[in-house]
Amino acid sequence: MKRSILAGTYTGKGSEGIYRFTENNGTLDCCGLFYRIPNPKYLAKEGNWIAAAADFDAGSGIALFDAQGNLCDTAVYEKETSCYITIQDGAIYTANYHGGTFTRAMIRDGKITDVQTVLIQEKGGCHQVMVYGDHILVPCLLMDRIMIYDRELKKCGEIVFAKGTGPRHGVFSKDGNYLYLASELSNEFFVIETKTWKIVTQMPALLDGRMHVTGGAAVRMSDDGRHVYVSTREVEMLSVFEVDGERAKLVQNVSCGGSHPRDFILAGDHLLCANRFTNDVVSFALHEDGTIGEAVSRITVPEAVSLLVIEEYEN
Repeated sequence: MKRSILAGTYTGKGSEGIYRFTENNGTLDCCGLFYRIPNPKYLAKEGNWIAAAADFDAGSGIALFDAQGNLCDTAVYEKETSCYITIQDGAIYTANYHGGTFTRAMIRDGKITDVQTVLIQEKGGCHQVMVYGDHILVPCLLMDRIMIYDRELKKCGEIVFAKGTGPRHGVFSKDGNYLYLASELSNEFFVIETKTWKIVTQMPALLDGRMHVTGGAAVRMSDDGRHVYVSTREVEMLSVFEVDGERAKLVQNVSCGGSHPRDFILAGDHLLCANRFTNDVVSFALHEDGTIGEAVSRITVPEAVSLLVIEEYEN
């Protein structure tokens, strides 16, 4: 299986915008500029639409592209770039770390409409938006909370963490009964039961048990739902957890192959890690037991901070 992959970047030191490269059985190749735009930090795709949180002359907001890389529309609604973007059922959601807000906008006929922004708390550290049934969950890193909203964007609950935890990113189990979440400030791994939103399991993300090694970043789940992967920037590490419902076991820490692993994705039987400070993406083989093997390929991508598969096709 061959894949076409986009990389979102910071554009302060060598990057010009969104880059595209290919992955073929772990081999990375053909890196080139997909679209020139300032600070396209995070990317999302649904159907034929690709969205980026990015900057513009008049401010920051969303850029909407078609699959060929044509810019279809933009929406400018904030002063600083959001750090996260996702698309669910034609709705684009963004989270703004510095502003302490999250935003929902709709895609209609290739245009961005109905932009609604919710202020949670100034400098609240909003870092992700997760849509779960009738609920919208927003991890607020600097508030040590996940704020829960309904589809009318009204607050309806919250999950409270210990001070200094910094909840950042999470993924839901395949059956939807559990949320697996990584924290940035305490560098922990949490299992949260979704019927009650109670924390049922909590553990360090490092095998030596060290806590408050800041820099927990991305979280991804294997296709079979049996493994969850977490990156930690300060120690340049990838962690592998075996998960089964509320049970979780940390089974591996391995080097990310560079510096500052801001994001990574799973691509078949390989893991692709974006290392911002070494300006590269590194491909690792994945073993049958879910653990990470040797690095097999590396490609230069300036200041990569997010990765997105946009196409898969047979060779």
